[in-house]
Amino acid sequence: MADLRFTKNNDTQEYVAEVVVNADFNIHLERVSNGGLKIYQKNGEYAEAVDGRTATERGFDMVAVPNIIPYNSGIIFDYDFSALVYPKTIRIESGSEVLSGTVTESGNEA
Repeated sequence: MADLRFTKNNDTQEYVAEVVVNADFNIHLERVSNGGLKIYQKNGEYAEAVDGRTATERGFDMVAVPNIIPYNSGIIFDYDFSALVYPKTIRIESGSEVLSGTVTESGNEA
């Protein structure tokens, strides 16, 4: 399990975290309020500091989130993701402040 460290992007006013995953994974977020939530990915392991650039400027592709997860998702977000190629760098952008966030990879459940 990896704790996510969110940084506020002052250009977009969103809270951003990036993490590398090597297996199917779960994202669990607890936020101050509901708000927009976007998830991006790119193949490979990229350990860069989060900066003011957008996900597109950083080379990320948008993840097609299932319709059951609304864009304006709630205070608690908990969802399992599966991909075919690993490692993968995941970028999460939240429209509201994140109090706590974790990524748990399959096989590493607590």
